[in-house]
Amino acid sequence: MVCWGMSDLSWVPTYYDDVASSYDESRGGVERARAVVRALGTLVRPPGPSVAAAASRRERCLDVAGGTGIVSAELAAAGWSVVVLDRSAGMLAEAAGRLPGRVLRADADRLPVRTASLDLVTIIWMLNLLDVATADAVLAETARVLRPGGRLVLTADKELAHASTTTVRSDDSERLGTVLPGWGLDPAGTATFSAPSPWGSARVGDPLFRLAAFRRAGGPDRGP
Repeated sequence: MVCWGMSDLSWVPTYYDDVASSYDESRGGVERARAVVRALGTLVRPPGPSVAAAASRRERCLDVAGGTGIVSAELAAAGWSVVVLDRSAGMLAEAAGRLPGRVLRADADRLPVRTASLDLVTIIWMLNLLDVATADAVLAETARVLRPGGRLVLTADKELAHASTTTVRSDDSERLGTVLPGWGLDPAGTATFSAPSPWGSARVGDPLFRLAAFRRAGGPDRGP
């Protein structure tokens, strides 16, 4: 799941293009995606049972760095009107099979989305790959596109799920809780989910990942 802009990560889209067809299987598949969305549901109230219902109420979600769309498809099943945004054409080809017509190739620090137009933005396993400056550019864009009362839900402290220590600052939960209010995004809860994966970087067989939610100031709340 990858979508970047300013960091020197020019090799990354090519890498994800190459692994797109096997990516889901190597990272835990549908089981892990469903675990993400179940945990997200404790932080954000689902809009309804169908994509059509979500669209009619303008409950719109952008899955930033949504990759193959495996999490996006589970969000759609929960009722969100989802668009998958990523930089990798290979990953988006997979996503298009799950959500035809609902994919967008772009950089996360320059979202081609209207200001204050979204109810939910998700960023799953992406900030940890960026330097702090680029991560903050992505977060500032997220704040711009969320409507008042909308929510950002992201994975935080990913390295800590795999090891007892971390040097990664871009997705550090304490840092995020400090910088996001500067863009009008206030802390709105945390959740955890277990996501077994055969991927070799995992240092434990069943790591516990953390989700953090932030609410755009103003407007009606979509809390659980």
